[in-house]
Amino acid sequence: KMTFWQENYGFVKDVYDARITKYQEWMDNLEKIVAKVMAQNVQYTYKEFKTIQDTLASLTRDLEKEGMKAWLDMMLEKVASPHGGEGESISAKDKELKTSERLKLQTLIDRHDLLLPSTVETQAKVEVYARCYAYGDDIKPTVKTLDEMLHLSIKEIHPHNMSMVDEQIDKCDKVINTIEAQRDSYEELLKRGQKLIKLPNHAPFLGELLSKMENTWKDANDKSQERIKLLKSTAVEWEKYDELRAAINDPVEKLEGEFKRYRKFFDPDMGTKKFGQKKQLWEDKKKACDDMLATINKCFDTIVVVAGEEKKDYLNKEVAEVVEKMTIIKKCEERLTKLVEYNDKLASTVNHARELDAWAKPTKEKIDNLASSPELAPDVRLKEVMAIYEEMEQKKPQLEPLNEEYKELLTEDDLEKSETAKKTLQEWDDIKAFTSDLCDQIEKESEVIKTDHQHYSDYLNVVNDFEPWIVEAETHCKNPLCRPQNFDEAQALLNGCKDFFALCETKKSALDNAAKARDTMAKKTNAENVVESLAGRWEAVKKISDDRVKTMTNVEQTWNDLQKTTIDLAAKMGEVPKQAKPDLEEIDKVFTAMKWLNDHKKELLAAI
Repeated sequence: KMTFWQENYGFVKDVYDARITKYQEWMDNLEKIVAKVMAQNVQYTYKEFKTIQDTLASLTRDLEKEGMKAWLDMMLEKVASPHGGEGESISAKDKELKTSERLKLQTLIDRHDLLLPSTVETQAKVEVYARCYAYGDDIKPTVKTLDEMLHLSIKEIHPHNMSMVDEQIDKCDKVINTIEAQRDSYEELLKRGQKLIKLPNHAPFLGELLSKMENTWKDANDKSQERIKLLKSTAVEWEKYDELRAAINDPVEKLEGEFKRYRKFFDPDMGTKKFGQKKQLWEDKKKACDDMLATINKCFDTIVVVAGEEKKDYLNKEVAEVVEKMTIIKKCEERLTKLVEYNDKLASTVNHARELDAWAKPTKEKIDNLASSPELAPDVRLKEVMAIYEEMEQKKPQLEPLNEEYKELLTEDDLEKSETAKKTLQEWDDIKAFTSDLCDQIEKESEVIKTDHQHYSDYLNVVNDFEPWIVEAETHCKNPLCRPQNFDEAQALLNGCKDFFALCETKKSALDNAAKARDTMAKKTNAENVVESLAGRWEAVKKISDDRVKTMTNVEQTWNDLQKTTIDLAAKMGEVPKQAKPDLEEIDKVFTAMKWLNDHKKELLAAI
């Protein structure tokens, strides 16, 4: 007889299988919902997550499923024995079925056991996660607004003029005001998020949400402030840019006016003064233009960042126009440089001429004084004139090159147009004529003074030789002649007197030449002329010498006659014994003559 379970096995098996399937589906759903809760890199809206939360709550009302597991375990025994029997009486087929069903059930139970820890963990986190998702929904409007403002603060803008810059400044002010209007909401949400993130089971995405909100707030503020700062700076720079492009016309126009008035100055002193003023004016205007251009370029660098590449070519053209205007600076510099170079050359030439004039005029006084002053000794006169002559030798060769320089610097055209040029050239002509005449005078006077000095040297040489001789001659004349003891001594003394007399004559000739040399000098001098005094002394010496020659000639002649008479007398006396009738009268006459000569000799010797 069949049991109840055997009779209803089909129904029971269907119920059991349905329960197994439901158990399996419950775990599948639980795994899915836990996976959704714990999913990484997935963020739900609060509404979406609320559905997940409710589903999880529904699935976990009977998380342990003890009743279901007990029922399934109990029903397994029935389902696994479709032919009845218990214990050892169970058929082999039923045993195999029972083992298979037992394994299937155990697999489900094991899976259930594995699901429990993650499910319990998920239950613990789901409430905080829900708050985090709610927080994520709450910050979206604020973050969206901040994102929009950030976008407006960083999107490219290219205002092409000041009006458009002002419009962008107004827009940027509105952006800043909108951002500021979110401050209270932002700060409240920030505090709320900071509390949530301190909870142990907060959602992983919460930190990213907070960071994004904070970064968006910071970026929106920073970029909007950077944008307003850039725009305001650009507005200032653009205004300055436009002002300076107009303002640079003033120094440029002044330089253009100056350039038209640039000309030569034929008075180098006036030229130096005027060109100094013009150069200073040029430097001032150049500095003003350079400073303006530097500022314009600086403004350009700021403007072009905002204006963009489309406007860059136009702005470059405007700057190029300013640079083109400033070419007058270079033109002025080149023209001024040439004029200053000309003026420097003219000044150098004129100063050179005036240096010659400054030498010539006092030198003229010196040479006139040298030529006329009797106070100067000839050697002093020569020394000074030679010093002047040496200076003249240096100065004279400068005249012709200077004259060529004047011709080169002061052209016929310059002389026709400018009275100042004529005056400058006339000044040179006067200096040249005066200096040239002075050089001729110096050469002439130098020759005269050198000749005079030669005459004076000849005079001095004679005087210097004559003076010691006259002293010796005077001493010689003061000493008495030595009385000769015999005729030979008398002859020797006579010869000495004649020699001295001849020397006197020679010295007189030299003294006469000295007197002639002194008288020949063209330039008179107050230096003492000793020729006259020396001539007087010579006359005295000459007179004594002349007297001595006469005296000694008389003595020598008398002594010679005495010797001849004595010899003649001796001869006649020697002939007396030989003569029959000697001429005694003749002998007496000879004797008388001899006696007179002897007495006369004694008188002459006594007078020496």
